[in-house]
Amino acid sequence: MIAKKFKIPKKHIALILKKGDSFDSKLYVVRFWQNKVGFPRFRIIVSTKFARKAVDRNKTRRRIYEILRLTVKENSNLKPLDMILIPKKQILSKEFKEISQITEELITKM
Repeated sequence: MIAKKFKIPKKHIALILKKGDSFDSKLYVVRFWQNKVGFPRFRIIVSTKFARKAVDRNKTRRRIYEILRLTVKENSNLKPLDMILIPKKQILSKEFKEISQITEELITKM
């Protein structure tokens, strides 16, 4: 699990979703906003539209947070952005390594 300091506070989520910039990638819809804390922060939103079973939603969320933890640990020169990642259904059929590669490219490109 990612450290608490790298998670976006709940009170900021609505602001980022409403006013933040966005773009689509292969596996995610990304909403982001410049922050002032000096390091990147993340939040994963997985709705019931994504998967009906809570097991699938939680597994996806845990996988993504683990990938983010490893990415932040390896790269200390990431931009200070608040990023909300909303996974697409295609992520369920992907292997962990493939998700990891795509997510790392996405985060370092930002």
